[in-house]
Amino acid sequence: MNLLEMIEIGLAQLSKGGVILIPLIIYSVWSHTIIFERMFRLRRKQIIPSHLVTRSIYDELVQGNPDAAVSICDKRPSPLTNIFKAGIQNQGKSEEALKIVLKVAINNEKPILHRYLSTLSMLALVSMYTGLLGTIVGMTASFNALWRDDSQIGKLSEIANGISEALLTTAAGLIVALPTYIAYHYFTDQARVFTIELERYAMSLIRFLSAEDRGMFDDELENVRHWTTEESDEIGSS
Repeated sequence: MNLLEMIEIGLAQLSKGGVILIPLIIYSVWSHTIIFERMFRLRRKQIIPSHLVTRSIYDELVQGNPDAAVSICDKRPSPLTNIFKAGIQNQGKSEEALKIVLKVAINNEKPILHRYLSTLSMLALVSMYTGLLGTIVGMTASFNALWRDDSQIGKLSEIANGISEALLTTAAGLIVALPTYIAYHYFTDQARVFTIELERYAMSLIRFLSAEDRGMFDDELENVRHWTTEESDEIGSS
């Protein structure tokens, strides 16, 4: 069996699913486009640059070069460097004022982390219900054929086609809905984890900018992953 014959068989099987398969194919392409986009955009290096980038920002601040630190943020745009930039541009303010500034900065980055996730959730639900609609349409066609006074052979053929349509659309709906639903929860959890980590980095920056002797933080500024969640919660709840 060559490739052309396999394609013809596949198209013949799809045609048995009726018009309901058309929106399901569209939903599948749509959801997978979003999934691949989120896989690329929610990579760690896209959200939180390497240790060397944040280290170089702090080095410039320790040396009293805030403009150079802002320049580094501009060269490596990301949610983290955008938050750093907001904090650096407001250094000199009180600790409470910095918390408010950085909370706003973090909130401004959340749409980037959660982009298209509500669409994924919607596609998972709509795909499942569209498959259910196909089931109803197929079974309705089968029952209509059952009660018609046609020839026995023709009647059986229509009943079989209706059942085939019902099963194909049900399966297609689940095939689209399940991976989309799983991807939605996975990316939602990724966004939550990144938000917590951004809050911890923001707390690190606040402690640094509020310190009288910035040099005392030189060895610990990047060790934010080991800080307690309660410290980052000061920003999240303020």
